[in-house]
Amino acid sequence: MISSPRSSIHNQKAKLAADYNDLLRQLSSPKITVIGCYTIGDTIGEGTYGKVKLGTHQITGKQVAIKKISKQHAPLMAREIHHHRQLRHPNIIALYEVLSTESAIFIVSEYCPNGELFDLLTETGRFTEQQAQRYFRQLVDAIHYCHERNIVHRDLKLENILLDMDHNAKICDFGFARHAEDKQLLETFCGSLAYSAPEMINQKRYTGPETDIWSLGIILYTLLAGELPFDDDSEIVMRRKIVNTIEPTISILALRSVSCCCQRYHNPTCPSYSCDPP
Repeated sequence: MISSPRSSIHNQKAKLAADYNDLLRQLSSPKITVIGCYTIGDTIGEGTYGKVKLGTHQITGKQVAIKKISKQHAPLMAREIHHHRQLRHPNIIALYEVLSTESAIFIVSEYCPNGELFDLLTETGRFTEQQAQRYFRQLVDAIHYCHERNIVHRDLKLENILLDMDHNAKICDFGFARHAEDKQLLETFCGSLAYSAPEMINQKRYTGPETDIWSLGIILYTLLAGELPFDDDSEIVMRRKIVNTIEPTISILALRSVSCCCQRYHNPTCPSYSCDPP
């Protein structure tokens, strides 16, 4: 059935009226529902400095993650954005763009619908060696890529590894990342204690890459054993465990891969960043 010209004009007017009313609601609401080309949806996470919302590109329909941060945290976020925007790797969350209003910063990045690697481990229990190796290879490749560009993450943990549609690992949260030039030593303790290297615990100066490598070893161990190697209710006991012990409750073959990362007196880099047993 062919619509009459009068009906077509009526439909156009109705659409314009609906669009106007939508715009009026957006402008009148204290909540920001649109930023740039993105419609802001439900909260999907919460970080140290703000909430993460699910966003949808208004033209393509592509879903993204949008982190909203108050402008008062701009100095901290500038450093994170500066490091993150230099990285383009299939196993690192893609940073698409940064938008700004008078009061807030909006970081638009890749959306990973399958949540954190931590949640998957909690749900399924410890991984098989084949499953763990798949994720470990992806993480090693991504961190090697960062280190080649003199960027150290310093907060690697299961909660900072997201899973995309195909369950590929994606490293996120570069809030503690730093540029580590040759022979430049760092001294800040940062990240999560359970994943921290002994040199951080002992308040020694460090070059940076070795702390990421240690954290990779902790991640691999945890995937295989289903629990953190040094976990304890007491922070003092946990620190002592990190400096002095490691419990070999996984296979010797897998343990050798972990040991490559978790040597107390290791070289700054694991040979060839190999995730295969030496």
